[in-house]
Amino acid sequence: MDSPRQDADRGWRRRIVAGAAVALLATVVSGCSTAKTPEDTGPLATWNAAVAGRADEPANWVALGDSITEGQGASARSTRWMDRTLDGLRTEHPTDGVTGGAGYLPAQFAVYGPDSTWGDWATASTGSSQFDATVPDLGYRSVAMQAGASRTYPFTGTGIDIWWARYPGSGDFTYSVDGGAPETVATTGTASAGTTTRVDGLSSGEHSVTVTAVAPFSLLGFTIFDGDRDAGIHRYDSAHSGSTIATFTKDQEGFLTAMRRAAPDLITITLGGNDASKLSPEELGTQYVAFLKALAALPTKPSLLVMPHRRDRPPPSGRRPTRSARRDLAGWPRPPAGAE
Repeated sequence: MDSPRQDADRGWRRRIVAGAAVALLATVVSGCSTAKTPEDTGPLATWNAAVAGRADEPANWVALGDSITEGQGASARSTRWMDRTLDGLRTEHPTDGVTGGAGYLPAQFAVYGPDSTWGDWATASTGSSQFDATVPDLGYRSVAMQAGASRTYPFTGTGIDIWWARYPGSGDFTYSVDGGAPETVATTGTASAGTTTRVDGLSSGEHSVTVTAVAPFSLLGFTIFDGDRDAGIHRYDSAHSGSTIATFTKDQEGFLTAMRRAAPDLITITLGGNDASKLSPEELGTQYVAFLKALAALPTKPSLLVMPHRRDRPPPSGRRPTRSARRDLAGWPRPPAGAE
């Protein structure tokens, strides 16, 4: 039987996720404007403009962060706050003639059981392949596939982009849609994260793609489209359960290369909770600000929305300065004295 402390911790985590979802929906869904004016220079200006112009080109949202964003604890992928937020965005801001696909999903998630057992969403696999957290893709979640290995993934839509890494010594792979004739892709060449292979022309509905390694290579993930390749609101999942700021900066240029391919108009960020026990408030603030500056300098000049970890009970002794540092980074007003 769980102790009262364990029960309290689980309840606290659930409330954190619920609070994050409410904050995101309130700020991004209802708060974004569909009629940007030249005077719009606020923190969501880039996102507002992208949503307003979504009929002509996609508005791209990258959800970056730790377990709160990836959905550790959710019993199904569809119940994560980022999936519900995507549904809310598309309901609040529909695009004529566009259904909308699932967006970018990694080849394997970093979530774990017993709460979240949907991490490996391949429906069939053969040969040898391993989860790999070293490739600087969106979320550092790839699958290293050995020669002869194959993996089959289901998707609903009209097309996909297959994301893979190019590095010295990597080998070819093939892909087959719905059991059709395989197509070969060569992965050798200058190292690059987030290289994509485009597959279009499918009827809207349920499909499957089977990826087979001719020689060892890294499969990163898939962007799934359902009539929305060139319009609508796209979501790119760039989270990793247990991640810290250093997770995304250990090969920052490689990670930013993948981010440039996603071309974000909005980046939501939940980081810092796993750093708090390892860094001083000053170190956390310095690392966080440097990372935010790197994201802000992306060619699309994305809007940044930092979502501090929220608690409804007093934090452990000694953590108050860290909470304050995260609040400052996010631009949240400080509470009255004694209210922290």
